[in-house]
Amino acid sequence: MSTTARVYLGTVWLGSVAVFAVLAWPPYLAAYPLALTLLTVASFLTQVYELEVSPRWFFSTHLTIAATALYVGGPPLAMWVVLLSTPPAEVILRWDNLRTSLGRFLSPVLFNTAQLLLSVAAAAGVFHAVTLAFPGVSHPYYAMVASFLAYLLANTTLVAGVVALTSSQRFGRVFWAGVKSYHLQLITMGTLAITTTRLYEVSPAYLVLALVPLALVHYSAHNYLRLRRDSHMAFKRITDLLAERDEYTGEHSDDVERLAVRLAEALRLNDEDVESIRAGAAIHDIGKMAIPDAILNKAGSLDEAEFETMKQHTIIGAEIIENIDIYRNVVPIVRHEHEHWDGSGYPDGISGAAIPIGARVVAVADVYSALTTERGYRPAQGKPLAYSHDEACTILQHMAGRVLDPNLVTVFLRRVAPVLDRNRGNGDTP
Repeated sequence: MSTTARVYLGTVWLGSVAVFAVLAWPPYLAAYPLALTLLTVASFLTQVYELEVSPRWFFSTHLTIAATALYVGGPPLAMWVVLLSTPPAEVILRWDNLRTSLGRFLSPVLFNTAQLLLSVAAAAGVFHAVTLAFPGVSHPYYAMVASFLAYLLANTTLVAGVVALTSSQRFGRVFWAGVKSYHLQLITMGTLAITTTRLYEVSPAYLVLALVPLALVHYSAHNYLRLRRDSHMAFKRITDLLAERDEYTGEHSDDVERLAVRLAEALRLNDEDVESIRAGAAIHDIGKMAIPDAILNKAGSLDEAEFETMKQHTIIGAEIIENIDIYRNVVPIVRHEHEHWDGSGYPDGISGAAIPIGARVVAVADVYSALTTERGYRPAQGKPLAYSHDEACTILQHMAGRVLDPNLVTVFLRRVAPVLDRNRGNGDTP
């Protein structure tokens, strides 16, 4: 972990201690025994069963619980709910990290507790400010909405900050990826927090009823993520089945997927973009399932008519997945992976930055993989069956600015190729 990241974590932790001391002590909680119990248990469960959106980003309905606690009992209740529920949940979630080191175990436990306390403090400050601004309003809905947004903003900012510092991703990309895919769920959670507060005012026991729709929000997010994962595996399986017609395609897709992810991470793309590139690279040749065997497995070079048929695989592949919402970011990768930087590619002849970044990343990975794996038709053309790593890198340089994005080629050669060379030398998977 970098020094900057350590300073960031320390600052967040010290800030949380300060706001807790100011806003939550002494704990005036005697009037909220049922609320404290129910909300703490609910908060613990929502965090233990959080959903992995990406390798470094998780989705949880804890936001509703924290906002409800703030509306019902003010900052003291909200902060004590966080303090009583988050550390135990984090200990359970991070327990396996103890096998690596104590620091790796404690850091996420302390940071996630601290950032939630700071988020509550931000929400409490906005709630107080808006209430003062509208003193005549009997039901402070404006304050509730504003404070919910403040909590969301603070929470997302703090998490995006630590992800950016520990993964070399750009903060803005991480921040936007954290909210845009789940905006409907986030809006629903804000509405539920306000509704739950009103139910509590009728009877504290009604908090139990409010947990039912909250569980449904969590369940809907779970189903979305499962659908995305299962769909990816299903299409990946279809691509793998191409190996029964064309052995090269199956192995090539796996290789391109690994290389594309390496390049995407070297470019510091956010997790959402990396996952889209991973999915696109894995199925970039799925349209070849519609290409006749006589063309797909031809030993020699394709004639003009055969090549025109082969070029249709990008369009066919995009059409196969275009009506699946979870693949909306993958369609451009599959369709435009064979576009050229100078506009001479297919199927649409677009050029430069107009080519989607994911398609440009997969294109570089695709070319390197194709060059360094055996192609049966090359010897007949006076070429080697497969090029060496150094030869492939030289060819990539010659293709930069014509076929491939020159910036991506530079990043690939500087940050990805050296690792591949070392791995190949050690006999490992690239």
